[in-house]
Amino acid sequence: MLFFLIYLTNLYGQRGPAWKGRIEIKEGVKAIINPMEPLYGELELELVEDMSIGTDKDVNCLLYKIRDVDIDTDGFIYVLDSGNNRIQVFDNTGKYFRTIGKEGQGPGELNAPVRLQIDDETGHIFVTDRSRRILIFDKEGKYIDQDIHLSDYLLDFHLDSNGCIWGKFRLLVPTTHFIKKVSPTGKAVKTLAEMPYPINRAILSHSTTGNTAYMGAIVFSHGYESDLYLSKVDNHTFVYGYSNEYKLFEVNEAGEILLIIRKRETPREITKDEREQVIHQIRQDIRRRGRIVSEISIDFPKYTPHYYSIVTDNRGRIYVRKNPPSRDLNVSHEYDVFNKEGIYLYKIRLSSYPDVIKEGHVYTWVAAEDTGEEQIKRYKIRNWEHIKDGIYPMP
Repeated sequence: MLFFLIYLTNLYGQRGPAWKGRIEIKEGVKAIINPMEPLYGELELELVEDMSIGTDKDVNCLLYKIRDVDIDTDGFIYVLDSGNNRIQVFDNTGKYFRTIGKEGQGPGELNAPVRLQIDDETGHIFVTDRSRRILIFDKEGKYIDQDIHLSDYLLDFHLDSNGCIWGKFRLLVPTTHFIKKVSPTGKAVKTLAEMPYPINRAILSHSTTGNTAYMGAIVFSHGYESDLYLSKVDNHTFVYGYSNEYKLFEVNEAGEILLIIRKRETPREITKDEREQVIHQIRQDIRRRGRIVSEISIDFPKYTPHYYSIVTDNRGRIYVRKNPPSRDLNVSHEYDVFNKEGIYLYKIRLSSYPDVIKEGHVYTWVAAEDTGEEQIKRYKIRNWEHIKDGIYPMP
């Protein structure tokens, strides 16, 4: 077995801060071992809101249960308006442009759609719904009668340069999450990762008739489950990981590992107070529904997950959303930022989750606390051009 260990600590001091990590090469695969502290420290993104979409004054802009958003190469904004079973398209100023799809289960009709992706090379729109299929529309919004039928439920997905689907799938019995590559015809090409996903249940006492008690159960998430996450670096490269370990894998279109990204981090145990807070919150939520809680079964892991999502920008930088130090909704969200080569560049904080980071803008969706009105927000990153991509020369 060939095993190299390369230390790079002071090689780049003349060009900026010294990277204090190391590189391991094992069986031909490079692993980047990052220190706990980022190369360039903490970075504040200078965000200025420059667009808002969503209002009840225009039926085309009335958004209900937004599930996804994507931006095409011309800057058009595609909003998956799941509650209205449609895709709303807006130009780069936020002006309504067109509607794609309508409610139904027939050809070109949407049934509670959940995820949306734009093919950068063809402009085709791919959308998946709960019918375990992916519908395809052309750039003008015309339905292409070539649905991709899937064997498992698709939770999230991305497209490569050949039109293959790279997705996070769910098998219901037993509950398992997968990262798979699927062909344009729906055939599974390769499984990259497979992990069981814990199910937590609250047993409810509904009512009693005579001597018979009618019971039910609610399945819920407590927010401390480790899970698989996937994102696209570019049309030929993908990154995924399992959040019980701070370890990311970059792979090429063939599913071959190009790079392993690691970061030194001390696991944090879930406290007794955090467990009790979860149980209390679940009981409160169930009581608000008018139900009586008979029994709650919660499988808490010992440690919190290391992260909760992976997002990439159009320059190939990887943003890993960290476990929050508090469940307070007003706490900002912390992200670790890596470049495509796996170097830990920055720690940043954001007030909202970035769903898309592209061409110097952050896109996200929010719901007003008082009215529940949903909106797409776009923020300009004023210091976008000053964000570094790495160290030079690269290790």
